[in-house]
Amino acid sequence: MLTGIWRECFLLAWESFRAGSIPVGAVLVGPDGAVVSRGRNRFNEPDGPPGEVAGSRIAHAEVNALATLAPGDYREHVLYSTLEPCLLCSAALRFSHIGTVRFAAEDPFWTGMDRVPDASENIARRWTRREGPLDSPLRTLGAVLPLISSVERGAGLVIDCHERQMPEILRLAERLVGEPAARLRTLTLDQAAAEILGGSAAS
Repeated sequence: MLTGIWRECFLLAWESFRAGSIPVGAVLVGPDGAVVSRGRNRFNEPDGPPGEVAGSRIAHAEVNALATLAPGDYREHVLYSTLEPCLLCSAALRFSHIGTVRFAAEDPFWTGMDRVPDASENIARRWTRREGPLDSPLRTLGAVLPLISSVERGAGLVIDCHERQMPEILRLAERLVGEPAARLRTLTLDQAAAEILGGSAAS
């Protein structure tokens, strides 16, 4: 299940989860399949690698994967992300001229992002093609990890949105908050994924 580029993405998300940041990871791949850059969320961390954003609301995984990318034409590149890009990350993809983004799980908080190009011909001109979510258990894992963080932080708007659109994922996240989450953070990604997905009807 956790293999290839998706494994790299989720390992990055897992690093964020264990560090107390929002668990999202992203990997940019070139047309030859080689990894060009990586990034993870560093929302709740004081610093990060040179050129990346940390300790800020804009310290998103996709932003950090693109932050050190030299200006150029990346239409044949694909950014893989564990979670559907938000407005900020979608704009970063467009400004970086990335051709495609593939995400493991949808984010109902950002439903409607596919309509943003309709606002302007210039936005649409280099708008990144969106592919996702996955039809696999990784969809559940990609959705529930950041939702655990949202429940821990009491992010009411995010919680309410998931209550309306993805209640089964919210119930799973709520069961994992507190002591279960603290114990999960002591495990490897593979161990934690087996526990989370083994107890989820949504997977």
